[in-house]
Parts: sequence; structure tokens; C-alpha cells
Amino acid sequence: MYNWVLTVSLAASDEAGKNAAADRIRSGLQGLPGVVASMAERTLPGVYNGGDLICRAVFKNAVAYKVATAGPDGRKLRSVLDDKSTVSALNEVAYNGGLSGGTPNNPTVYRVALFYANVNPNRDRLEQFRTQTAAMPRYIKSIQRWQLSTTDSGKGLHPWTHVWEQEYATLDGLTGTYIMHPEHWSNVERWFDPEYPEWLVDPVLVHTFCNISKPAIVT
Repeated sequence: MYNWVLTVSLAASDEAGKNAAADRIRSGLQGLPGVVASMAERTLPGVYNGGDLICRAVFKNAVAYKVATAGPDGRKLRSVLDDKSTVSALNEVAYNGGLSGGTPNNPTVYRVALFYANVNPNRDRLEQFRTQTAAMPRYIKSIQRWQLSTTDSGKGLHPWTHVWEQEYATLDGLTGTYIMHPEHWSNVERWFDPEYPEWLVDPVLVHTFCNISKPAIVT
């Protein structure tokens, strides 16, 4: 499947205005031709560069995504996203689904992280990073479903290179078990820390999450 993920900071200063803007964007996503699944959910407290809204749309392939976003419905949605009175900041990525695994079991939380691997990103280092990140669900049992992908395009704070997605049964599975797990700190964190020789990923990243009522990762 082909994916389009956006993290949106809404310009409205009040909750009613933010909800109205989120509804407009949600409706625009749902109305795209060829969309297999879509979501637009308000973020939870504690996100980092995560904005107010997480949007995710799934298409059969890259061609379907390009047709949908270039057509009249896609242009209408883009005009909303480009309207500074509605959206104050935007990060977005488009990508084929990459490595994935796990089984959803009534997940309630979706988390997505956007990374920019820009510190000596040679093939061997990128492959080691990919392998070790994708191994985390073997040790961190709170992760239900997951997907690690490289982007075809990314923009916003960075031209993002990687998308790391997970689903959890509870918020504590992310903010407690995942964040504090030794596997996270001992093996994977060094790719993000300038004090380690393995440092690969720019310190400015997106870490954001929201409630969901059904699985978000479609493969």
C-alpha cells in the first residue's frame, strides 16, 4: 500500500476553531478518489513537533496517490492545507509501506515518528539503523502493529527520510513501556545522540500520537 501522512498545526487559537478545521481536513481526505483508508485525529498531550492533528491516507499504489492528490479533490484539500489562516505548520511524507509486522488487537493509540537521517548516511549505516529499529518490537511487547518505511518525499521541518509507526493497546504502552525500555535506550538511541559515534538522525524530529478506534496501519 502507498501512504500519505501529515502532521498538522492548526492556526485557530480556540478548540472550536481547531475542531472545525480538523473536520474540513478530515472530509477532504475521505473524499479523495481511490483512498483505501483515511484518518484525521487530534493529537494527545506530550507530542514533540507533532502539531494538533495527525492525518493518514492509504492508496493502492503511488499512481493512485498521485492521481488523487493532483485531481480536483486533491487540489481543493491542498488549498486548505496551504491556507495559513487554517494551517500554521505542516509536515508530510509519502511512501510505500516498508518493513512491517505484528497483529492489531483493539489498538487505541497510533504513534508516528518522522526522522531525517542526514549524518553520514551511507548504505551500511542506513541498513544497520533500519535493522535495529525494526527489531524493537521483538523486545518491546507493548507494540502491537508496526511499520518502518523510507520516504519517496518528505517536507516540513526537514525533507524526512524515514517513517516509524506503531499501534498500542494503551497510551502507557508508548509513553511508559516503549520510551523507557532498555532496547530503546541501549541499541537504538545511539543513532539519535550526537555524543555517540553512530549518530545518524538529525535531533529535530517529529514524535506524535493520537487515539484511534481501529487499526491505522494498513498493509
